[in-house]
This record gives sequence, C-alpha cells and structure tokens, in this order.
Amino acid sequence: MFRFEKVVLATTVVLMTACTGSRLHSQGLTLLADGKVEDGIRHLEQAVIAEPRNAEFKTDLIRRRTEEVNRLLATAEAARAAGKFDAALGFYKRVQDVELGNTRAAQGAEAVERERRSGALLEQAQTAFKQGELDAARFQVKAILGEHPNNAAAITLKREIDDQAAKLQLADATLIKPTSPITLEFRDANLKMVLDGLSRATGISFMLDKDIQPDLRTTINVRQASLNDVLDIILQSTRLEKKVINPTSILLYPRTPEKLKEHQELLVKGFYLANADVKQTQAMLKELLKAKDVFIDEKLNLLVMRDTPDAIRLAEKLISMQDLSEPEVMLEVEVLEVKRSRLMELGVKLPNQLTLTPLVSGASATLDELRRLNSDNIALGLPTATLNLRREIGDVKILANPRIRARNREKAKVMIGDKIPVVSITTTSNGVSSESVQYLDVGIKLDVEPNIYLQDEVAIKVGLEVSSLVREIRTPAGSLAYQIGSRSASTVLRLKNGETQVLAGLINDEERRTASRLPGLGDIPMLGRLFSSQKDESEQTEIVLSITPRLVRNINKPEAIDREFWSGTEVSLRSKKLTTAVTENATEPTRGASVNPAAPPAKDASNLAPTAVSLSWQGPEQAKVGELLKVAIVLKADGGVRSLPFQLGFDPSALQIVEIAEGDFFKKGGASTSMSNNIDHTLGKAFVSVIRSGTDGAFGQDTVVTLTLRPLAAKAHSELKFLMSSPISVGDKPLVLAPPAPLTITIVN
Repeated sequence: MFRFEKVVLATTVVLMTACTGSRLHSQGLTLLADGKVEDGIRHLEQAVIAEPRNAEFKTDLIRRRTEEVNRLLATAEAARAAGKFDAALGFYKRVQDVELGNTRAAQGAEAVERERRSGALLEQAQTAFKQGELDAARFQVKAILGEHPNNAAAITLKREIDDQAAKLQLADATLIKPTSPITLEFRDANLKMVLDGLSRATGISFMLDKDIQPDLRTTINVRQASLNDVLDIILQSTRLEKKVINPTSILLYPRTPEKLKEHQELLVKGFYLANADVKQTQAMLKELLKAKDVFIDEKLNLLVMRDTPDAIRLAEKLISMQDLSEPEVMLEVEVLEVKRSRLMELGVKLPNQLTLTPLVSGASATLDELRRLNSDNIALGLPTATLNLRREIGDVKILANPRIRARNREKAKVMIGDKIPVVSITTTSNGVSSESVQYLDVGIKLDVEPNIYLQDEVAIKVGLEVSSLVREIRTPAGSLAYQIGSRSASTVLRLKNGETQVLAGLINDEERRTASRLPGLGDIPMLGRLFSSQKDESEQTEIVLSITPRLVRNINKPEAIDREFWSGTEVSLRSKKLTTAVTENATEPTRGASVNPAAPPAKDASNLAPTAVSLSWQGPEQAKVGELLKVAIVLKADGGVRSLPFQLGFDPSALQIVEIAEGDFFKKGGASTSMSNNIDHTLGKAFVSVIRSGTDGAFGQDTVVTLTLRPLAAKAHSELKFLMSSPISVGDKPLVLAPPAPLTITIVN
C-alpha cells in the first residue's frame, strides 16, 4: 500500500510539473508576441527548467534568445558607430539581461567606455588640425589609436593629417617668398638686366645656368602682377625653366631634355583605384599627360606615377573624374503565362460499322463448312451508341517574378524551367553503338542588358523566350527527340527610374471542331443532333512581361569646376592658365621694376580677385514643431566670386531640409547659373554647389541660397553649421573662407 502511494505521489508531481512547464512556455510566447522580450525569455527559461527533457521548449528558447541577442547587438553597434554611447550601453545591458555572460556585450561595453574617454582627445585633435597644428593633432591621434586601434574617426583624421602634411611638403618645395605686386616694362632688354631689376624690387636672388646664352633678350610689360606670374611669362618667352632652391633663391636653366633631366625635381605618387580599370587609367595618363614613368599592378588595382608636381596634380584631377563607382540597377521582372482552355462535347455517337463473324472451328474454315453457313452459325457484333455530355474549362497561370541586379552594360540571364535530355544513338561501321545525351532548356529564358543614363533613365535590351514540351518523337533509329513549342520577343526600352512597362500580345489562339455524324440523318437541321456528336475545343495562351528598373547607384558626376581645368602647354604642364592677375586701380607704371601700393577697390570688381569674403546667416532663432521656417545664407565679397560649393551639418532628429532654393548673388548682371544639392537626412548633411557661367564673378552682398526647414521635435539648441566651404574666385583661384558661427534655433511645441 505504501509503495502504491509513492507511485501516485510521483505521478501527481510529474503531471503538475508538466502543466507548469506548458503554462510557462505558453506565457513566454505570448509575452514575446506582445514585445516584452526579457520577460518572455525568462518564462521560456523557467519552462525548460521545469521540463529539462522537452526538446520543443529548448528549441524555442535557443531560437528566440539568439534572435533577440543578435538584434540587440546590431542595434548597439549602430548606436556606438553613431557616437550615441549612452544608448549603446543600454542595449549592451539588455543583451546581458537576455543572455547572462554574453561575451560580445561585455566587450562592446568596454569598447564604448574606451571610445568615450578618447572622444575628448579626438575633439582636441580635430581642433588642432583645423588650426594648422599638424604635429599636435598627430600626437593626439596616435594616443587614441594606441588605445583603440579601430576608431574610425581617428583613422580618418590621421589620413587627413598625412594628406595635408604631404601637400605642405610639396608646397614648401616650390615656395617663393611672397612679395608685393610688381610692375615691369622692358623692351628688347638683356635678360640679366631684367632679372637684376626684379631682384632689387623683390629681394629674390636669381642664378643662371652656365648654358644660358649671355646675350639672351626679352620684352615684358606687366602691371601689378605677382612674382610667380612675372617669372612664368619671362620663362615662357625665353624657353627657360626655374628651380626653387629656397624661398629667396631661384635657379634658371634652359628648357632642353638634358637640362630637364638634370635639374627638374620629380615626385612619386601611388593611386589605389577603387572602380576604374588600371590599364585604361594608364592609357589616359600616357595619352593626355605624355607620362612615361607609370607602373601598374592589376592585382591591387594600383597605379604609381613618377613625374613633375604639376603633372601629378593634373593626374589627380583626371583620375578623380574617371575613378567613379559603376552604376547598378535592380530590375523587377514579372513574367506571366495565362492559359485558357474550353472543351464542349455534346451529342449521340452512333456506331459506324457492323461486324459479321463465321462460327467455325479453328482459325480457318474448309470449303464444305463455308457451303453450310447460315443464320445459325454466323455471329453479328452489335455496336453500342454513346451519349456525350461533357464540358471542361481550364485556367492556368504560370508566374515568374525574378529580381535581377545588374551593372551598367553588363548582361544578366535568368532561366526558369527544365533541362530535357535528348538521347542520340551512334553506330560505327563495326556495329558498336554508343549513346550521347544533350540537354534542351525548356521554360522561361530572359536576357537583359541595362544601359544607365545620367538623367536617371535606363535603356534595357530585353530578350524573352518561353518554350514548352509539345510531344515526344521516336526516330526510326530508336533515338528520342522532342517537339518544342516556342515564343520569343526582343526589344529595347528606355524607362525612367521606377517606371513600369508591360509587354503583352504574345498570344497563341487555337480552335478545333470535330463532328461524328450518321450519313444523311446527321445532316438534317435540328434533328441531326440526335444522330451526331460534335466536339468544340479552344485553347488560348498569352505571355505578359512586366519590367521595372530601380536604380541602386548612378554615376556621381563631378561638379563642373572639377571637370574643367587648365593643363598648360604641350611642353610645360601646369594646373593654371599662364596669365597675370591685375590689382584694382593700377597706377601708370614707371620704366623698370617697381612695387605699387594697394589701391582702393574699384566700382566694378567682377573681374578682380576679392580680398575680403564672408558668410553669414539670416533666420529666426525660435521655431515651432511642424511649422516651416526659412533661413538664408548671405555671401559678401569685394571681388569676383565664380562659385561656392559648401557643406552644411544639421541635427536630423530635430530638423528636416524641405527645399534648397538659389538666391540672387551669382545671378547679378543677368548671368546664368547652375545649382546642385544632395541632402542626407540620415547623417544630417547637405552638400550645395552654385556656379556662375562666364569668366567674370559676382561681388557685393546678397543671398546665395535659402533653406526651407521643418522642425521635427522640440529641442533647446538645434544648430545649423558649415562643415566645409570652398569658394572659387575669377581665374579659378580658390579662396580661404572662415565659416560663420553656427546658427542656433530653439524648437518649441
């Protein structure tokens, strides 16, 4: 009796535990469906503890916990990459709550703390870099990378510091001491006399190569020009070249191949191409720049060039125009085959023959048996009549909906169907037979080749073939062949991004009518239906193709200012035009070399380089959520400005840029202009470029662009700030422009 009670008690405990486990498991799934992830995972864990041998409970726990951990880790990494350290730590803590002891969460939290400590150092390094203190910035970046080697912002800043240092080193190699504007007027004068006058006016020492002819003469007449421009004109007219020894010493030598090899300093630079073909780039540099020392590595897509600094700078501009990412398009294709069949068979099918069979013994009969044939020994086969009442309706749809991602001018193929084997038997003269198998593609075959244009349009070469197996054919030799029914179409479409084009009309329409009638009686109108059977059969098949291109990436065409630049002459490469920049109100020059004081600005300064340029904001300091506001960017310049590319930064969680409209600054004098912009609301950046046509510039004070903004959320201090601005003056000369202080907008509900 005692043993029976123990068994009953154990059974009761097992049943209660099983009920508890099922209840916890069901509650956990419900909590997960309601979005209460941590509580749901906890209930699933308790269900597994209650029933440790239940495989279903363990599977659900592992799967749901893994999904949630991966989702939280991805969210934490995204917040950490965006610099939202508090949010990242919160997500890492939630991972620890879901899965205690998760290694990735612990390592991520430690990395967040390291990045937070290095954030202050990074800000100091960026400030030092902006102020031109490259050594201090490099020291701070080195400290950051020593603790956190994978810090993306520090790696980017280090690359910018190295690039700036290389540019400064290159500039120092060709730097000449700046001087005041120079006025020269010599006619058929000895070169030494001209250089002596220039040396007295500027303090620059000129050394002549021994192979320069002592009686070399030149004529020059310039007013208020820079020393570099004056030297370029003298060298161009006398076929000489210069080499800067130091900021106050310049060596002049003849422009001959031997002297160029002896004195000309060459620079080596490597270009790691991301998208362009390295062989095509090499051919371009050799064709346009006549570059000789160019090495390529096809495995690394690396091009190394050794040439003069001017040639290297021109190569940088040419490669930046060519090394663009390949356009790609996603083609959403839908192929629909609609098949409709109708069958109607109605009537009475009467017999069309009678059979008489002699009843004789065996398969053959004797003549005596044939003489005795009568109605008793002849059998009559009675046929049957059939009443046909049949109607069949069939509708079949065969659908293929592939999504094809293709690069520009690259073919893409899709095959949906079967491969049908065709067996061939070959017999040699010796009587030896062998079989060979070939396969035929039967189904839907689609060939597309996109050609992407700059206007976000896509031309598509489309080839469609739909085939089906009709019947098998057995050859006299025993080989098996097939009859294939096929319909095909090919065309070229030009569609806009997101535009859908439907190609239809590939219709195969078949109708068949057959009738079985009793001669004479079956031809009687109306009554003949009782003595005949008629079968009407129709089948219609239509192919419909729908194609929609969606651009994944188009060509990021460089700005106009980056696609047009000077390249010098065939003999001497240079990145600017050989000209002289004249200052305002130049006084009448005296004979010889002189330095004129700066004159006050003239009334028409459209062809003069500006000496003072500034940007400012015009807009409200407070706005309401949902109400549009306008902010103007005003440019002030005392000389001609031809273009202004700039980049703005804003808080995407608080502000949205609805529209960017061009102002009147660059339109002064009735000039035509062009404006382009690109807004990234995810990163909170907007790039704007305004270009004035012609050769003169705009001056004065007016609005460059007007921003239309929509406040999204209340915030005490939401800033609009300049991240970059690179104005270009007349003569395509870049200007240094200090950005204005950020515009702070208070957003209220």
